[in-house]
Amino acid sequence: MAVAAFSPEWAQAFKDEINRSSVYKDAAKGWKWSVGLVVEAEPDKNFPDPRGVVLDLHDGLARAIRVGTAAEAQACDFVITGTYSRWKEVAQKQLDATRGMLQDKLKLKGDLPTVVRYTRASQEMTECTTRVPVTWPDEG
Repeated sequence: MAVAAFSPEWAQAFKDEINRSSVYKDAAKGWKWSVGLVVEAEPDKNFPDPRGVVLDLHDGLARAIRVGTAAEAQACDFVITGTYSRWKEVAQKQLDATRGMLQDKLKLKGDLPTVVRYTRASQEMTECTTRVPVTWPDEG
């Protein structure tokens, strides 16, 4: 059953997918920082308010993922900011998140070399999002 993008149900399904992934578990060994995703509002896409996604990731495990405010996400160790449309592109595999940061399509606050060292983990997290059936606010 599809869940609304960037909803609490989506966050739970995303966490479950990450924790089912042996690829992520292996690729993220040693990761010990929180990650915040800031989804900027795009009222013309039926996404009127910014949202934050807070990921408590540790050593190959998603301990918690929750949807909150943009300010909560901005308090994380690493923060990646993008418009709703950019995050949708990432979730639909039209944009690789690491490449998006390097091309300035997504803004990173944090140590880029550390992120690059965990590119495989980042790519697998994107794969995990694609396995969550989603309804998008601008499609329906």
